Amino acid sequence: MTLRNILFILFLIFPSNGLRAQHSIAGKVADSSFQPLPFATIVLQADSSFIAGATADESGHFAISTIDRLHGHYTLTVSLMGYQTLKRNFSYPDTAFLSHIILARDKRTLAGVTIAGKKPLVIRKADRYIVDVENSFLANGNSGLDVLRKSPGVWVSNNGSIRIKGSQSVLVMINDVVQRMSEEELAEYLKTIRSENISKIEVIANPPSEFEAAGAGGIIHIILKKVRNDGFSGGVSTQYRQQGTKPYYGGTATADYRVKNLYLSGAYSYVKDKSIYLATNNIVYPDKGVYSSRTDRNNNAGRHQYRFGIALDIGKTQTINLQTLATVNDLNESFITGIRYLPGTDTITGVANSGRTRDANLQSTTLNYVWRTDSSGSQLKVIADYTNSSKTELNNFSSRYNDPLRNSTYRNNTPNNTSILSLQADYTKVLRNKTEIKGGTKLSAVKRDNEIIREDYTDDNWVLNGAGSNHFIYKEYLLMFYSSAEKTLGRVVLKAGLRAEQTYTKGNSVTSGQKFDRNYFGLFPSFFMMYTLNETQGNSIRLNYTRRLQRPSFTALNPYRLQFDDYTVLIGNPNLLPQYSHNISTGYTFRNEYTAELYFSRTNNVIAELASSAGNNVIEYQSRNFTNSTEYGVSLEAPFKVMKGWTVNNSFSLYNLSYRLDSFSINRTSFSLKSIHTIVWNKVIDIDVVADYRSPYVSANSRIPHMFSFDLEFTRRILKNQGRVRLFLADIFNTLREKETTDYYNTHIDFYQKRPTRIVGVAFSYTFRSGKKFNNKKIDQGNTDEKGRIGN
Repeated sequence: MTLRNILFILFLIFPSNGLRAQHSIAGKVADSSFQPLPFATIVLQADSSFIAGATADESGHFAISTIDRLHGHYTLTVSLMGYQTLKRNFSYPDTAFLSHIILARDKRTLAGVTIAGKKPLVIRKADRYIVDVENSFLANGNSGLDVLRKSPGVWVSNNGSIRIKGSQSVLVMINDVVQRMSEEELAEYLKTIRSENISKIEVIANPPSEFEAAGAGGIIHIILKKVRNDGFSGGVSTQYRQQGTKPYYGGTATADYRVKNLYLSGAYSYVKDKSIYLATNNIVYPDKGVYSSRTDRNNNAGRHQYRFGIALDIGKTQTINLQTLATVNDLNESFITGIRYLPGTDTITGVANSGRTRDANLQSTTLNYVWRTDSSGSQLKVIADYTNSSKTELNNFSSRYNDPLRNSTYRNNTPNNTSILSLQADYTKVLRNKTEIKGGTKLSAVKRDNEIIREDYTDDNWVLNGAGSNHFIYKEYLLMFYSSAEKTLGRVVLKAGLRAEQTYTKGNSVTSGQKFDRNYFGLFPSFFMMYTLNETQGNSIRLNYTRRLQRPSFTALNPYRLQFDDYTVLIGNPNLLPQYSHNISTGYTFRNEYTAELYFSRTNNVIAELASSAGNNVIEYQSRNFTNSTEYGVSLEAPFKVMKGWTVNNSFSLYNLSYRLDSFSINRTSFSLKSIHTIVWNKVIDIDVVADYRSPYVSANSRIPHMFSFDLEFTRRILKNQGRVRLFLADIFNTLREKETTDYYNTHIDFYQKRPTRIVGVAFSYTFRSGKKFNNKKIDQGNTDEKGRIGN
């Protein structure tokens, strides 16, 4: 398909809009100290009928436009959380009062907490649902990771893995910035965010066209509060926990400062994580040979994270942002493995020792320009983003057996470097007739340089093993366009979009001379509909459909063979193809709280890691394209209040997941159940109880048994509510473990690993602020999907 055809398709889905005269009124909202109040809601009515509405911008200014000529009597309503709602009757054109609309503080606002009528925890939109953190129990002394764990429909494992409904993984964004880190790094970063600074969380199971089509799951978007104290504000926090016999400790410091139109922000965190894992592996080969091992793993990891941001307001409508984020990881691991191998009538025993040292660095810089073209939400956004990831890793291995001929000593040095440059532009136009149009384009360039240097220890010298070494360079270029339109027709909200993506890839194995070029084009439509049955009762139904893809990771495409030990090998696959999925769901919401959703997902060319037996009874792990996978299920949310100060949120998910690879197939019906109890004892203590159960499920060609955890947390506010002390007990019954059973073409693999999940810890946090209110600027980031495939 040519570029002309792409542009023609995108042009067709933009509805035409005739030019009609507009009439408008404008004003400014401020508090009693004449400080602007951003994001206030303004509604214009005539005889109780809605005419038009608007939201104040960051300087408190707003403008309301209508196609009807203004004349006669009107009512203007201005509202903002924490302030008394103002209603003013006036006759047009007597609008002088609009230039200085003053809102008074709500007298029911105490110690920074607004006591208002009950609001629903979850707000449903056509293409997502929103968790209202700041007006719920979730705002009380939690970290960002705690908030996710306690949010309806979000499942967070003990090691920080996040998913929504069924087995669907997610991408996490914070104020439009995609968090491209490992699960462990992301979990630590989320712990540094205080729940008091979170406004809301958007959970997007099927992302619309304005998001990249890449991704196996949905998106969780954490939106931080925009109103902060002027001048200087900041916070410090520290945490210690005992992980079995080893400690975990860390600290974080954050700061924000404003000078007129200049905003500065920064953060630094450090974590030291020590732990001991126990793992066993039992294998029965096709020839009935048996292998068993036990590994004691000692981990010693250190992690630094830095963030610096600067934003400049240019007038009232334009902003330039620059942000730099860096993560530095230092990992040291040692393994001692006892081995027992019975290839037949013989019995072979041995001990293997290995050690891994790894230094991984990630640096990302984002430049963002935003021009707000009107007060109704229309804007132009341009983003330039550059990310560089580098890793050096050395693995040393030696084994000694009762049969000396099996002894081996070797080492693998595996450095890599990845650079990503992306440029994108997005335009949003909000029209007067409850219509919103979006369109944009993006260009991304990726280069990945991998190397494996295998050396064998022979005759007291390290000798290069050419067959086990590899140098691979991968380049990828992405060109993307999208457009979407959203329209409200009475009780119905409709949203449709189309995304076009062209991918160009080049791979070059410098060592073997093997090269490949792969180019593919895809169209990714999306459709969302929501119908409100009863607005006062909060009942609605919704339906949506999306098509998405997942590209292979950069590491998986590398045609290498990396030997971890004498019986385990990881193999690359340059023949991997992208996977494509069709996702459809329908749901019902009752009284804004109780929800039920049915969903179905079909994925072709599923990318999954396959474990299989090779020659010499070696187990090979390789990413393959499974023929297809199918997942369908139902998810339920049922919150309720036991009594004053005691709330319960229950989540349930029942689903069937199946995989097929040629003639091999595997499937399982599974369910997950989570119950969160929050007890608030005013001025004394807050208690959180979390019970989480997941029944057995399947993944690729493996079966995973059930998992259960039970956590208990106590939080006490101190130092005039600016400090918090928390005691937490995780996995009290010590039931969490990792276990996989694989049966594939007469090979049986039974793997078990136990981390120190029963944890006792204490955390302290303190915030301080001074000055007037200002907006903590956010940075949008451009290279979304590409970073997630770095794989460091």
